[in-house]
Amino acid sequence: MLSLADKLAPEVVKNLIPYQSARRIGGNGHIWLNANELEESELYGESEGYNRYPDFLPQVIEQAYLDYSSHFTPSGNPLSCQSRAVRGADEGIDLLIRTFCEPGKDRIIVCPPTYAMYEFCADAFALKTIKVPLIEGFGLDLDGIKENLPHSKMLFLCSPNNPTGNVIPHSHIIQLLEAAKETTLIVVDEAYIEFAPHTTVAELIASYPNLIVIRTLSKAFGLASARIGFILADRSVMTYLSRLIAPYPIPDPSARIAEKALADSGIAAMRNQTEALVSVRDWFADEVALLPFVEAVYPSATNFVLIRFNTDDCLYRYLLEHGIVTRNQAHEPQLKRCVRISVGTQASMQETLNALKAFKAASPQNAA
Repeated sequence: MLSLADKLAPEVVKNLIPYQSARRIGGNGHIWLNANELEESELYGESEGYNRYPDFLPQVIEQAYLDYSSHFTPSGNPLSCQSRAVRGADEGIDLLIRTFCEPGKDRIIVCPPTYAMYEFCADAFALKTIKVPLIEGFGLDLDGIKENLPHSKMLFLCSPNNPTGNVIPHSHIIQLLEAAKETTLIVVDEAYIEFAPHTTVAELIASYPNLIVIRTLSKAFGLASARIGFILADRSVMTYLSRLIAPYPIPDPSARIAEKALADSGIAAMRNQTEALVSVRDWFADEVALLPFVEAVYPSATNFVLIRFNTDDCLYRYLLEHGIVTRNQAHEPQLKRCVRISVGTQASMQETLNALKAFKAASPQNAA
């Protein structure tokens, strides 16, 4: 019986044979002359050289990530899926689109306001993007999405969502998985999942092979520059992803960093750091909500807060003038007068709060 991945994968992908890199072909010996590497090289101040290619599949960190992810499933049971390491969640998005979609023919669905890379990658691959905007309260328009599922290869959801900070209820995702069983792959981007681990949907992959989960070590683990992401998916999906994945997907230095981060000590450190950040986030949100020119501070299950101001003055520009760089969200129709502020240290957030209070003092006419 054909899986949904079998039905959706283009013929050109089905016919691909994974690139046979020197590491993939392998072999054992004491002199390695098969990959056109330098046998010796300058150390560049490091304790070891970088002259050898890394593993063709970083299986150690993939298994470590699968083990880590199994620890916070709602049931506590091991995940029944596979893991693939990619160079950040952004590469995961691009890889999924290149694997299952055909340029100039296929469509994806996004639900703005949400992460812009879904549409960007689709545009770069000449796909049509169907937009089903979030409804009031930043919820999903379930009927609008279902209407477009039969004609779309993929649906991208972000939970917790960027830039709104809210979580999509499990029941809504299950509704969509049921509706898309025969037609559409549903990708749930869980980049911020460590800030709300109980909301993960990864365990649903066992029941819904049309579900794909994207993760990253860039956020809660604080490894944005290492560029380490993961795709969690059913074997049927991984069969095709593996045909397009880069020959050496993860540089050795990044893989070693990821291995340390996913060790027990690294996970414990991440959780302590996350707990401290959430405390600062909630304090900052409560304080900002008291300012008279703030219309709303939206609930957040992430490492940022989204704030809507009731003044036409752009608080983004005002904060920038004070050396505080935030993210202006006014380009989104539903986020007029909104600024997204990442949560930093207590000192950084106190300085940001002081700057906002100074705006109130300097511009009382703006405090409606």
